[in-house]
Amino acid sequence: MRDADEMRIVVEIVRQGSLSAAARHLGLAPSVVSDRLARLEQRLGTRLLVRTTRRQTLTEAGRIYLDEATAILAATDAMETRVRETVNAPGGMLRITAPMPFGRVRLAPFVAGFISRHPDIRIHLTLEDRMVDIVGEGYDIAIRAAPVVDTALTGRRLMESRRVLVASPAYLSRHGRPETPADLARHACLVANMTGQCRGTWRFGRGEKARIHRVEGRLASSHSELPVVWALAGLGLAQKSLWEVEAHLRAGQLVTVMEDWEPDPATFYAIHTVSTVHSHKIALFMGELLQPGNGVVG
Repeated sequence: MRDADEMRIVVEIVRQGSLSAAARHLGLAPSVVSDRLARLEQRLGTRLLVRTTRRQTLTEAGRIYLDEATAILAATDAMETRVRETVNAPGGMLRITAPMPFGRVRLAPFVAGFISRHPDIRIHLTLEDRMVDIVGEGYDIAIRAAPVVDTALTGRRLMESRRVLVASPAYLSRHGRPETPADLARHACLVANMTGQCRGTWRFGRGEKARIHRVEGRLASSHSELPVVWALAGLGLAQKSLWEVEAHLRAGQLVTVMEDWEPDPATFYAIHTVSTVHSHKIALFMGELLQPGNGVVG
């Protein structure tokens, strides 16, 4: 028998006006309530209540016990409420990493709306194109344009995007349109990589046509958005996700080439470690991130 339960029985007997009413309120049999009260009084060596057929009257010791028990139970209830709120209410820091263009164009606006809805959550968003070590570098969530293969991670699909090869009309008027991957040897290819070299690998074709083709040029960057800037300047060809260049395509600043060799679409995933699957703030962020129509899912 726990002391807090004994306190609650005494408090409820007084509040409800009778032992049987307290038993109903507590969901206990009257005999159980009577027995627990008797054992409490025996342990204390004094009567707390003088019981008649019609009412319960507190003794002097009972009044002292009631005052102390009421204060203790109120403090206990408040403490448990604070603990439950800490567990259930989202709060604290979320560390998120995402590729530069996806993070800037799609994720950053979503994050702005998310923190306005959840003021107790803080977010540090790191935008970089390298493949980060989520566990080793302490990230909660990562956006990746690749399937999740690590068994220590769990992921949800966000969107697919066509991959297109683009160039400016000015560049094509000077150098002609490539028709096959082999033609790219005669063209300037604008590459994004982390190798420090002006070369890279692009994917072309689907099914039996699928292949990886090595390309080279005079311009490369670790920043994945720069090939689009250079393509707009008429400096070469860039292979990008459609959503990164569709505004430029509509404006006629860029055009697609080698449409018959378009590769499989790029798939973006939101991933986190399996160990954080029960984190309320991560569950809340992931739940809203996966809602259609939020500018991220597609």
